[in-house]
Amino acid sequence: MIRNKSIFSIFIIIVFLFAKNINLREIIPNEYYPKTTILALLPAVIGMLSLFLFHQKKNILSSMGIDKGFFKGLGFAFFCTLPMLIGYATVGEINEEFSFKNIYYMVLLAPLAEELFYRGFLFGQLYRFGGWGFIPAGLLSAFIFGGMHLYQANDWSSAIGVFAMTGMGGMWFAWLYIEWGRNLWVSIFLHLFMNCYWGIFGIAENATGGFYANVFRTATIVLTIVATQHLHKKQKRKAITKDKLWVNKEAEELDTNPIQNIPFAKA
Repeated sequence: MIRNKSIFSIFIIIVFLFAKNINLREIIPNEYYPKTTILALLPAVIGMLSLFLFHQKKNILSSMGIDKGFFKGLGFAFFCTLPMLIGYATVGEINEEFSFKNIYYMVLLAPLAEELFYRGFLFGQLYRFGGWGFIPAGLLSAFIFGGMHLYQANDWSSAIGVFAMTGMGGMWFAWLYIEWGRNLWVSIFLHLFMNCYWGIFGIAENATGGFYANVFRTATIVLTIVATQHLHKKQKRKAITKDKLWVNKEAEELDTNPIQNIPFAKA
């Protein structure tokens, strides 16, 4: 099984890199909504389709963490982001340049696509099924996720800030995803509401933010931590324990074994 998990991990990383770097901009009709939707969701779709090799058809959504918990994730995220909504509404102003196109991409499309691809596919598959510990799986996903947001920076200092902020955010999303019953909707909706309030009130030009932006964002993060600790006390257990930080020896089994059909795997 170690051999299987190793090959599975390599497969996931290869598919991730392929899907992330595929470029179909020139062949997709140049209409904003179809083009933006396809380009944003295509990597996640490719990743999910590749999972048919290792998971039974009925378990694909479960392996991605989106088979249940939609309303639980929605309610949790809305409650925990109330500090940002109330705080930004108090100190900020409505961003009149925040158009419906911005809402469609920044609020709806990007959180869904990014959480599916970075948390559900890359981190989730490596941690839950590949046997990777939370730290290596989380850092790999967070490192790439942070690098993806460097376009927001305009100098070295802002680049470091954006990379650090989004990278740590990626680890935080991954932690919440696992702790809340492998429910990716928790991360998706948190990402959605945070982007929504950030954009509507024009609170900052990039993910680094200013004083008020970070005060209320920190309040939201603290609230999620407190709520998660309450969950731990209620369930009398944590999903991510010390013995799962570097290697997840309790990784879930793969549903199928296509390795038997790979010539080099028989050697």
